Amino acid sequence: MVARRAVAAILLLISAASVASAFDFSSAVPSRDDAGRLWLTVRMNDPLEERVEKSLRRGMPATLSLHAELWRKRSGWFDRMERAFDATVRLRYGVGEESWTLERGGSPPVVARSLDSLEAALSNPIALPIARIDRAAPDTRYYIVITGTVQPLNVQDVAEVEGWLSGEVQAPGGGGFGIFTQLPSSVFDAVRNFAGFGDSRARVITPEFTPASLRRASTP
Repeated sequence: MVARRAVAAILLLISAASVASAFDFSSAVPSRDDAGRLWLTVRMNDPLEERVEKSLRRGMPATLSLHAELWRKRSGWFDRMERAFDATVRLRYGVGEESWTLERGGSPPVVARSLDSLEAALSNPIALPIARIDRAAPDTRYYIVITGTVQPLNVQDVAEVEGWLSGEVQAPGGGGFGIFTQLPSSVFDAVRNFAGFGDSRARVITPEFTPASLRRASTP
């Protein structure tokens, strides 16, 4: 009986996650600078879903991960992945300052005083350095696959919220379904997010391009 209730709880979590809409990319534009480097400039629509906003309001951190893959077209054979690039943006809430901070390696932090300002900052263009293509043949055909993931809570965040959780979690008397329903809503969110059910994902593939067809752009 307990096992059935536990399975039912897990299915409920999965169902809740599957009906939620994910954010998407409004644009993904490749360009080439004067040094022969390939850049991808992406913009996101509605990167913060309601449940992510709730987690942020409760002081839990979140992570935006961007994974880009450069693929080369090959006639009569499988396409070849030439390069992969990853970028991570950390979202942290400062309780004392009542503000959110965006942190990305190599860039100065951005401070937002409201969730609207935070979402606006995340919706700004993000330039990703993909690869050098100055030695590629001008007519070589490429395309880029970009995947974005917003994680309300991940493994790296556990140490940061461990003290917060330890002061809030109360061990329920019984097992089964009650282990979920008896937890405070914020801890329920944390369990769901840590399991990956709270993640939001988006994916887009650029049209094919060649080095010769890329527009020129100055280094972001």
